[in-house]
Amino acid sequence: MWAFGEVNTAYERARVVVLPVPYDQSLSFAPGARRGPAAIIEVSEELELYDCQLDDEPARVGIHTPPPVPQVAGDAVASHALIEEAARKHLASGKFLMALGGDHSITLPLVRAHLAERGGFGVLHVDAHDDLYPSWQGSPLSHASVMRRVRELGLPVVQVGQRAVARESLEFAKKEAIPMFPASRVAAEGLPLDEIVAALPERVYVSFDFDALDPAEMPAVGTPLAGGLGFWQAVELLRAVFAEREVVGADFVEFSPLPSLIYPQMTAAQLVYKAIGLKVRQAAW
Repeated sequence: MWAFGEVNTAYERARVVVLPVPYDQSLSFAPGARRGPAAIIEVSEELELYDCQLDDEPARVGIHTPPPVPQVAGDAVASHALIEEAARKHLASGKFLMALGGDHSITLPLVRAHLAERGGFGVLHVDAHDDLYPSWQGSPLSHASVMRRVRELGLPVVQVGQRAVARESLEFAKKEAIPMFPASRVAAEGLPLDEIVAALPERVYVSFDFDALDPAEMPAVGTPLAGGLGFWQAVELLRAVFAEREVVGADFVEFSPLPSLIYPQMTAAQLVYKAIGLKVRQAAW
């Protein structure tokens, strides 16, 4: 059974759907993100359902994990269509969707689904990379191009945690007025939470690449880079955004489990569950 946490709540009673999207056809470095959702879900059964920081049990609202979204081998367009179709079905049923990737390219069909079912919003992009290439390795649907495609949908994008930015991507970000809060600034000054939140519109979709975290805390990613966010910095960022903005949906992507290590899976599961808890706390939900 696919279940996030100890119990897989019946679909009709669940307010949150954790959607496994084991797609990684666009990865350009270390493979394995297709195994990420299953690994995170497996260890989630060991989580304490009570969150002592939030003084709440987020699972009380009901969390349902359906079977993984299938993919079409070698066909990014068809695979993305299946992801968008699955997401729209859950959104049309009134669920809050928390997707687990898979590579970062899955954010595009997820954002399209939310745009169709929820209306306009901005995207908070937390990542070690800018993902603003026009295309990468010949594919406009690459994980390295996903935020370029999102911006082309006309949605505002705010970037946090970057430490690998191409010159042409930086020029594009400046031209498009995409706010960027790089990891170097965070290291020097701390998280400028007020600035980050102010840069976001009232409604936000959160896309969190696990390589935004420092590899000392999160080594199980396809493209690890030193100098990333700490776990509690990530939690504080999410806390501020969920507290001040309406979060319409979220994805956590690019987790690639390492056979010799178990703690990265638990770190990933904790962060996902924390995000669910922060959504539960939103008064308007």
